[in-house]
Amino acid sequence: MPFIPRHSGFTLLELLVTVSIAAILMAIAVPQFQTQGLGASRAQGGRLLMAALNQARSEAIARNTTISVCRRNYFTTGSTPSCAIASGRWSQGWIIYRDTNGSVDASEPASADDIIGVFDPVGRVTADGSGDAFTIKLSATADTPVVQFGSNGRTAQSLNFTLCDKSGRLKDSRRVEIALSGYVSLRAIGTADTTGACA
Repeated sequence: MPFIPRHSGFTLLELLVTVSIAAILMAIAVPQFQTQGLGASRAQGGRLLMAALNQARSEAIARNTTISVCRRNYFTTGSTPSCAIASGRWSQGWIIYRDTNGSVDASEPASADDIIGVFDPVGRVTADGSGDAFTIKLSATADTPVVQFGSNGRTAQSLNFTLCDKSGRLKDSRRVEIALSGYVSLRAIGTADTTGACA
């Protein structure tokens, strides 16, 4: 009889133990990856909002005219991006535009030629807001739909935009601050301040 070598393999018990360990490691790792992804998306949103506000201020000074940043009506059906004045949320993105008539209404921007920049939403958004990944809250008495920079680079009021995680998995937050001088800054805020700003 010729010799037939035996090939060793995994037993069913060894395979079950390996699969169980892999499942436990995945259960630990996946939430961490999701939290890191949320944090990166929120930080990117803060940087983009800060960049847009700085760009608007620079354009106002350079053009010697009023430049506005409004929250975007992301779900509009029109061919030209429009501001969400009466409703909408800052998390749907924003538009930088030249304010030709000084009014703040649903027809802004008045012309496509006035648009300087259009920014997409921060994270995932839905039309009714129920599926939004983040909210952007303002520390103003009213939900300001437009921030205007005068030809001197100044604003009419100081504002703080706080980027809040709606899932509650991120314990700290990011805040974009606009001083009366028009100076824009971005900083991280701790858990206590986040709780107060995002409640």
